[in-house]
Amino acid sequence: MSHTFILPDHAALRNYLLQHRLPLYFSKPVVAHIETYMAAAAAKDFRGKVVDLAEYSSCHRTTLGHFLAEGKWDEAVLQNKVKVESLRYVVQIAKQTAEPLFVIHDDTISKKTKPSSQAQSPMEQTGFHHSHLEGKVVWGHQVQATVVQSNDTSLIHSIDLYDKTKTNPDGTVYTKIDHVCDIAATLPLPPHGGYVLVDSWFTCSRVIDSYASAGYHLIGGLKTNRIIYPQGIRISLKDFSAHIRKEDVRLVTVNGTSYWTYRYEGALNDIENAAVLLCWPEQAFGVPKALRAFLCTDVSLDTETISMYYSKRWPIEIFFRQSKNNLGFDTYQVRSATAFTRLWALLAWTHLYCTTGLGQPCPFGEGLRTVRKQVQLDRLQFVYDCGKNGIPFHVVREQFKLA
Repeated sequence: MSHTFILPDHAALRNYLLQHRLPLYFSKPVVAHIETYMAAAAAKDFRGKVVDLAEYSSCHRTTLGHFLAEGKWDEAVLQNKVKVESLRYVVQIAKQTAEPLFVIHDDTISKKTKPSSQAQSPMEQTGFHHSHLEGKVVWGHQVQATVVQSNDTSLIHSIDLYDKTKTNPDGTVYTKIDHVCDIAATLPLPPHGGYVLVDSWFTCSRVIDSYASAGYHLIGGLKTNRIIYPQGIRISLKDFSAHIRKEDVRLVTVNGTSYWTYRYEGALNDIENAAVLLCWPEQAFGVPKALRAFLCTDVSLDTETISMYYSKRWPIEIFFRQSKNNLGFDTYQVRSATAFTRLWALLAWTHLYCTTGLGQPCPFGEGLRTVRKQVQLDRLQFVYDCGKNGIPFHVVREQFKLA
């Protein structure tokens, strides 16, 4: 007797796909492959490789590779679903709690091995980029991500490749700042105030103006060579800090850590008026290398609130770490730009499912453990049902590709 069947359906994953009407946009095979990715990504030691997906699919790995690199489906639909759903969640939370809406931008490097000069088909769009994490230039993909947040619920909003070869209609290079400004134009008006949180790279008048037009203030890191004008005197933050005395600062505590903080309000180059905080760790007041500076365009906020709001940038760092450790963000090996862009869309969709798709918002780690347990139970139930139905062990073993 021959036995024809597929690997277990994962009801919770399938229901989530139905809830968000993915079958209206994608064919049945594509929906099945998306479900496969979600199930595989929940497994321990998932690396984002095609062979990892094949363990959770009845299809051969070449079919899954074709789905990523050449399949006839539009990953932009999935990307837009993530954007719409993440904003819907945080805007609803902001309305319910009367808390601000935060938009967080940052970039990271997905590190790869530099190919040999003789390589026939190297991974597309890779190049040399400076890694702040490693403090050196590395080879790989530079990725920009956006996280949206309100009242401690942080959700991935977008993942995009930074392409140095992309240009604007006027022929100028499309920069990371252009990308951030474009995102500002897509955001809803925050119901109870909004802030964009950025590092010093994005703290500039263009980003400030773009977000001001969308109804958001900016809180960002600031390089210490930036020029301020206390009492009309032109001076850099670094040089100005040398004149700050202990009696001029106050101790501010943020998330259990204390900083000596000096507040300046006034003009900067290209910025008419803003609040600038100069901060030192409690045990390092006056140490030049310990100086950190931050800018806030909302001068109505007190110093403690500005510091506390800026600390809400941390979730995007957590997202990068979680995605690299659990969702294969650093270890994928697909070569075409289409394939890894689709992997990122699937990664963002799965991350969103783990944080919002389990009844109520929860931390990603907690959601991942829940999904992992459910996928394991689905597979055990499938094996149990096979035994009850008299399907021989060797057939089950072949279906799980363990023959």
